[in-house]
Amino acid sequence: MSDEQGDNQSISKANKNLDRRLAKSPRVYQRLHQIADAMEEAIASGLTADEAEEMAIRQVNELGNAMIGDWAQAQEQISVREAQKGNQSLTKDTKKNSGGTAPSESSR
Repeated sequence: MSDEQGDNQSISKANKNLDRRLAKSPRVYQRLHQIADAMEEAIASGLTADEAEEMAIRQVNELGNAMIGDWAQAQEQISVREAQKGNQSLTKDTKKNSGGTAPSESSR
């Protein structure tokens, strides 16, 4: 097998792995497409290489922040479930349904 064929198989395997991982994160997958589309539009509209690079960096940073936010939310949910398993008396903090205290008599 030639080096090029081996490289193509490695790339194909990596693509399948990435596709499988992105299938679990449709929001990330969609955002990557948006970034690619924006880059193509920017280049077509005559953006300089420096401007396109700055735009790409900004958008990838925003994507990274969103991914970390998603991860943190998932971790929080896991922690809550684990804590509740260990102690069934724990309840999720919720807003009270009470209407409050009845008003007192007015003073004269």
